[in-house]
Amino acid sequence: MDWSKFAYDAPYPEPKVEEPNRHYAEILLDDYAGYASEFTAIALYSYQHFISDVKHRDFADLIIGIAQVEMKHLDLLGTTIYLLGALPKYRGSYTTYGQYWNGYFVNYDKDLKDMIKIDIQSEKEAIKNYKRHIEMIDDRYIKKLLERIILDEEKHIKLLKDYLDRKF
Repeated sequence: MDWSKFAYDAPYPEPKVEEPNRHYAEILLDDYAGYASEFTAIALYSYQHFISDVKHRDFADLIIGIAQVEMKHLDLLGTTIYLLGALPKYRGSYTTYGQYWNGYFVNYDKDLKDMIKIDIQSEKEAIKNYKRHIEMIDDRYIKKLLERIILDEEKHIKLLKDYLDRKF
């Protein structure tokens, strides 16, 4: 599957940082593997793909394509966290009090309409967090990266809303 059709049509900036900064790394760990994070999105969308594949194949294809884009975000954030001087461990920071990622972060709803609504809300939460983190981080390279990731999250909302409108 060509995951690029589930991403905004623009290249990603190369992961770079102005200088190592553990505080910025801690902020990004929440986007990486915190409660509302790329890792959580990947787990959520994988779960939804598995349970939808037989009955709602079109949704299963949509959601796994979006998950592949989230994997790209995870890769970019992990590299950036490492460049900032921290290890990209699967844990959050502020939202999880430094605890490691947990399967309880995933919503295991089975109703298609509810899953789509949960996905849209998750994407909106990610955008809100990225925008807040852009304000907190004073590094032009990281800001560019987060701004680019937001474009994908906005596209995901559009794709999910379009699917919801077609089905319901």
